[in-house]
Amino acid sequence: MTGGDGGTAATEARPSPWRDRRFRIFAVGNVVNNIGEAVYTVALPLFVYERTGSLAVMAMLAVLTPATLLLAPLLGAVVDRYGARVLVVPGLLVQAAAAIALNLTGLAEDAPVWPLFVFGALVQIGGAGYRMGWMTGVAHMFPDNPVRSRASLGSLYTVTNVVGPLLVSLALLWVGYAGLLWFNVLTFFAPIAVWLMGIHPPRRAAPGSGGVVRGLVDGGRVMLATPVLLHAILVFVPMLLVGTTGTMTLSLFRLQDDWQLSPQSVGLVLVAVRIAGVLGTVLVSERKTFPFRAIVLVGTVGMGVALLLMASGSLVVFVGAMVVMFGFQSALSVASDLMVFQFVPADALGRVGGIVDLVLGLPVLAGPLVVPALADLLGGSATFAVFGCVQLAGLLWLWRTWRQWAPKAPQTPSREEAVTP
Repeated sequence: MTGGDGGTAATEARPSPWRDRRFRIFAVGNVVNNIGEAVYTVALPLFVYERTGSLAVMAMLAVLTPATLLLAPLLGAVVDRYGARVLVVPGLLVQAAAAIALNLTGLAEDAPVWPLFVFGALVQIGGAGYRMGWMTGVAHMFPDNPVRSRASLGSLYTVTNVVGPLLVSLALLWVGYAGLLWFNVLTFFAPIAVWLMGIHPPRRAAPGSGGVVRGLVDGGRVMLATPVLLHAILVFVPMLLVGTTGTMTLSLFRLQDDWQLSPQSVGLVLVAVRIAGVLGTVLVSERKTFPFRAIVLVGTVGMGVALLLMASGSLVVFVGAMVVMFGFQSALSVASDLMVFQFVPADALGRVGGIVDLVLGLPVLAGPLVVPALADLLGGSATFAVFGCVQLAGLLWLWRTWRQWAPKAPQTPSREEAVTP
């Protein structure tokens, strides 16, 4: 079925996945886990800033999350060969163990900084395995509606991200950073409880054919045979360079360093940012159709203009533009996730998704490394102006390939692809 914007692919209208009781229970486990992750994402950088006062240290810590994308092709090949089950619970257990070690060794007043990096990296590695497992498993758990199921979970993830900054803002004075980070540890066990209830990816009948390397080669062939993926990646690269972790880190630094906002006030600003992210996500993920090309066009323009406005020296203008920018960024991020589910067969989701994650992860990884140098060289305002121009540069490739974003019917796995436990 073709979307109303010409060459844009769109899913067929399908019923909401929320009608499925299994999906609702699965989503609850993810909600609890996502709230803990949102708290961790906000509390740890603020704790590091309080401890060190250094943008460079904050940026280095922020690199840990996108750095795990380098593992995505390997994890994707493993999950396609052996099934999603081999990554979900082991990934969660690694996260929980590493988070406990981080809290025990890195939160004391006189503790060194290195445990935050070592165990923080292990938290992210475990999370990478868990996320790869459940994302690819969704298509096999809910084969009648994989795209909308994945979209709704993505929307739910953004909604729960609002709770993280809000909890930090409200609870920081009572429990401190240590209490928030221990709360994060408890949330890792919610998806495990859902698993024990029998709601998890099905068992594969047998390992897939060929080795991991051959699987990656096959995934590359599938990707090359899907031109819209290649075009979209080139449009998304500027967005991922300027609109994710690096820009958020610089934004938090400016709010505290330029305007001396308190951690509680920063938390409230982040609540507004997350609410905008929810709106951007829902506008994409809860649609009955998926007009991919139109979403990319509107999101790219909106992000670019907002980044240019973030160059303002006015706190009000900066906060308003920051909220709008991350709203558009959330919409584009959901679109980049859903394009793999939309255009790739279910039995190749891990391999192709892993390759896409790696390619798109490189600018995400570069962002936090480039931001401190640019901020030192140009200043915060000029850096955002440059970012706005870089974001709008993605329009050049979108314009050049506008007619080549051909529609394609969504892919769903066959009933025979999985064997229930």
